[in-house]
Amino acid sequence: MKIDNSGSAVGAYASQSKLAKRDAGTQASATSAAPTDSVEINPLASRISALASQAGDSEPSFDAAKVDAIKSAIASGSFSVDPGKIADSLIASTKELLNQ
Repeated sequence: MKIDNSGSAVGAYASQSKLAKRDAGTQASATSAAPTDSVEINPLASRISALASQAGDSEPSFDAAKVDAIKSAIASGSFSVDPGKIADSLIASTKELLNQ
């Protein structure tokens, strides 16, 4: 696009600005008549939140020393993953959640 000094670009900008102001005014009046939104919290979410806060009170969220040990084991290549142990823990965790 070539810009010249004829003033035609300024005139086009001014007319767009007036149109934008008019559109903004009509949108503001339309949104004020719209119904308000509401939020409901699922009872299960409230229960999970309560359990998480109880668990957080009794023990720290993570063990920094354990994290550092795992990090150094990964860096040295000596860290191993036992998929059976992970699967057993996931199953036990799921059973615990279902029984509560």
